[in-house]
Amino acid sequence: MTIEDFLRLLLRNLLLLVAGLVLGAAAGYGLSFTQSTTYSASALGYVSASAQSDENGDPIQQASGNMAFQYQKAQSYLPLFNTRAVGQRIVDELGLEASPDAVAGSLQTTLDPNAPIITVEAVAPTAEEASAIANAAVEATAAEARELETGGNENAAVGVQLTNYQNAVVPGAPVSPDREKFLLAGAAFGLLVALGLAWLRDRNDSRLRTADDVTDVVGLPTLGALPDAKELARGKDGVLPEPASFPSREALRKLRTNLRYIDVDNPPRSIVVTSSAPGEGKSTVAANLARVMARAGQPTLLVDADLRRPMIAQQFSVDGEVGLSQLLAASVSLEDVAEPTTVPLLTLLPAGQIPPNPSELLGSRRMQELIEELSRQYFVIIDAPPVLAVTDAQLLTRHSDGAILVAVPGQTRTAAMQKAVEAIRAVNGTAYGAVLNRASTGRLNRLAYGDAVYGYSAYGKYGYGALGGYDESAVVPDSEEVDVEQAGGPAEPGPVSAPAAAVAAPDAPRPADTEAPRRAAQASPRPEAQPVAHPARAADESAPVEHDENEPEGDSAPAARTSPRGRRAASTWGR
Repeated sequence: MTIEDFLRLLLRNLLLLVAGLVLGAAAGYGLSFTQSTTYSASALGYVSASAQSDENGDPIQQASGNMAFQYQKAQSYLPLFNTRAVGQRIVDELGLEASPDAVAGSLQTTLDPNAPIITVEAVAPTAEEASAIANAAVEATAAEARELETGGNENAAVGVQLTNYQNAVVPGAPVSPDREKFLLAGAAFGLLVALGLAWLRDRNDSRLRTADDVTDVVGLPTLGALPDAKELARGKDGVLPEPASFPSREALRKLRTNLRYIDVDNPPRSIVVTSSAPGEGKSTVAANLARVMARAGQPTLLVDADLRRPMIAQQFSVDGEVGLSQLLAASVSLEDVAEPTTVPLLTLLPAGQIPPNPSELLGSRRMQELIEELSRQYFVIIDAPPVLAVTDAQLLTRHSDGAILVAVPGQTRTAAMQKAVEAIRAVNGTAYGAVLNRASTGRLNRLAYGDAVYGYSAYGKYGYGALGGYDESAVVPDSEEVDVEQAGGPAEPGPVSAPAAAVAAPDAPRPADTEAPRRAAQASPRPEAQPVAHPARAADESAPVEHDENEPEGDSAPAARTSPRGRRAASTWGR
């Protein structure tokens, strides 16, 4: 585990770690009240020596002032403090109920390294008792040492003696339990337990969380990550608002750009938007993707193929009583059911009435022919039911160029995503990649820029489309003649035929060409694009068709394509 992985583990389990820390600290602090209270007091004893002489008055040894001798005697007194005899003297003097061994064993003695001073520390349940035991210990040890050195003769002269140098004072606070130490120890223990639980939880967590999980575990590229914003979700009335903030718009543009480069040689013309399970926002992603495609100058048709729980008509506030189900039943024509929208070049095909046999309708040859027909006029985005819920998405993916799967970080299960991909591939369908929906801002920046500290919002502050009056539809595509049969790529316009013109909002006003002065100032004209034919279509392309190609600024060079199944005309990409 790298440092980055460890930090991600901490962030993902932050609440668990905080809870473990708080609960551990509370448990440790509470445990301190179950411990008995003890007080400590210390007294000092000094070892002094006097000169001794023989019967003639001659000095035997000059002990007074001999510090080394005094220090040596003080060392010999230390073991006496913990003897039963000293303990018995203390118990008799103070009238304690404790045993002599217990009292003597509780004494702690230390010798000053620079002087023959002994410090004796006594502990007791009360402050007064601790002070009395410390003072009595010095006196009892001095008496025991004198008795040992004189052999019990009280009249014998003693050259070295232990005296009380400083009495113990009554302590004002107990030394045990140390509630602060209990609190810190409990907090540390709780944090360690929480870390262990977080590690086990992370090891057993089967949810997708990052783009690396999608790539490494599922085996799909991440085509985009949409932020967790209210403007990218349906309102209380079910209507999907227009994205207004720069991060939301830029995330959708990035998804559109990545779709363009899924397959440069054979760019898709029909894409199924689905998910592994319900509640992951696949209908919302499909609707927002259709909007951003249309605003780039691409005639787009959004098909609500979720014939069990249709959402698209409600999101755009259109009447969805008549739609795909009636069209597949051949009871109406496309012109009767196609619904124009307020977004130029975006047309809706609602689900219509919910049929009793959705899977049979979506898997029919009529549905296959309809997708092929529509993809010649539009870039088709199909909102399909979840893959693992019903077989509808598998059938639609087989009829279309491919599918993108919507996943929610921290919600979508890895196993469910893997099964969804396997189900699509089982019918020879193509899973282009995944879109992470409702990603948090921090997760979105990490997915998009790795370790960079800037994100979409930072760019928006410096004028990259963050102005309140900015309208993406005000960008006018360039136009030039291209002698090649064209059906259009995901972000470049294709010709709108007569049937399509009837339902593609032909009267929508075009904004002024704000880029004309810049293009007029260029010294040399742009070279004319050369027609590129796919080998499988070479025999059918003897007569090129002139086409007025409307191109959004910033697109790549054209490249002819043929459907993977060889059923549709070759197309090119706009610049």
